[in-house]
Amino acid sequence: MALPGELGTQLPAPAHFEQAIQLVREENVATVIVCGPDPERHLGGIRERVDAGYDHVHVYQVGPDQEGFFRFYERDILPRLSR
Repeated sequence: MALPGELGTQLPAPAHFEQAIQLVREENVATVIVCGPDPERHLGGIRERVDAGYDHVHVYQVGPDQEGFFRFYERDILPRLSR
């Protein structure tokens, strides 16, 4: 988690999360989730979890371009996972 320690599981209200995220830098987030437009990073993250035994992997877009995210996965990720 990008928040330090157990902070993300201990905050009682959304306002507290808003305050806590002031502690988080972009580079912290990128160490715990796959970010960016590089298909190899996304594929590597998914394969790492599959190799660890997961049978479901949740992916999501944390930025504003939802449609671009879905096009990216449709074009660059999903066809390569079905091989």
